[in-house]
Amino acid sequence: MNIKIIPKPLSGTVSSIASKSHAHRLMIAASLCAVPCQVNISHMNEDLEATRNCLSQLNDDEPVLDCNESGSTLRFMLPISMALKNKATFWGAGRLPERPLSPLKEEMESHGCTFHTFPSLQTEKSRPIFTVSGRLKGGIFNLAGNISSQYITGLLFALPLLEEDSTLNITSKLESIGYITLTLEVLKLFGLNIKFTPSEPFQENQTCSFFIKGGQQYISPGEVTAEGDWSNAAFWIAADVLSRLVHDSSQQRVSCSNLNFNSSQGDKEIISFTQTITAVSNQNKKLSFDVSDVPDLVPVLAVLAASRQGTTEIMNASRLRIKESDRLTTVREIIEALGGDVTELSDGLVINGTGKLQGGTVNGHNDHRIVMAASIASILCREPVTILGAQAVNKSYPKFFDDFTKLGGEYHVLG
Repeated sequence: MNIKIIPKPLSGTVSSIASKSHAHRLMIAASLCAVPCQVNISHMNEDLEATRNCLSQLNDDEPVLDCNESGSTLRFMLPISMALKNKATFWGAGRLPERPLSPLKEEMESHGCTFHTFPSLQTEKSRPIFTVSGRLKGGIFNLAGNISSQYITGLLFALPLLEEDSTLNITSKLESIGYITLTLEVLKLFGLNIKFTPSEPFQENQTCSFFIKGGQQYISPGEVTAEGDWSNAAFWIAADVLSRLVHDSSQQRVSCSNLNFNSSQGDKEIISFTQTITAVSNQNKKLSFDVSDVPDLVPVLAVLAASRQGTTEIMNASRLRIKESDRLTTVREIIEALGGDVTELSDGLVINGTGKLQGGTVNGHNDHRIVMAASIASILCREPVTILGAQAVNKSYPKFFDDFTKLGGEYHVLG
């Protein structure tokens, strides 16, 4: 689907959709309980459907798990499946088959699993990635903390199911701290006991270890509800800032309800980021943002940076190169396509903001966050914004354009 957006400010209130991160974890924990647990999720999307479909296959002796394009699904389900099964085959679509799994793969191989990889096929359609044979065994696992928190989460879900005790050592600074905290909260809710040292492991530049007793059981709390999603709410929070700054209005223009301000979701950092940008919006002052804990905020943060006068540097974002697209490159491309000035670094971006963008045509790159960022960037533009492949929002936020219209946005589907 290709669309043309007519630039205008947004105004009104939308309810935040369910947190994809929280919902993944609740669905997985609930499926591992002997007693049923009701999981309330206000809005589903393609990634959550992938996890639900994979969980439904775990009753098979040799399950075939189609993760579609969901990196979370693959990285969570991989160790969980091999804690329960002797053999499983994993499928994926889009960029997922090419996205790396090291060092999780190597750690699983050293603990009883063997990977049989299928030849690479260049296609957007789902295809087999690999078959894994051999039951996962407990012991000592070592993972760097700055590669993917999803590897850590997957093991934290799986290791309590094993007969043996396990220790998971984090060998470098732990990044994306909020996601690990969210995992631990869900595990505790379902009766799992995970011990970590030091007692406050999530300190700057500090390593940590998790001790996981084997033979544990997931205990159903009866009913759980996924909280509102800060990652996608960030686009509406940015829309509020842009509508007020660019269109010279002092009133609150956009609000997003159903958000937990005490949430462990790291992306609530968007509040701090927007406050910082708003405070210096008309000052030619350099800003720097370390996004190592919140890389998913980079697309919308770059748009916010274009709305101010001055230079903004976004640092420690190298992990974005292995997302649904290479998000450092694709964010640069959409800002440039709309008339902005941005430099791509090896692990970040430098945006020279002028307060306005021209408009133009951008490629969505089959990446939901790129499409949403380009849509919000239209508020800054003088001319319409055409987005190619706008249907990518279905991965995380199928009703994004419904809410965009509800807030006064105007777009037209192109033939």
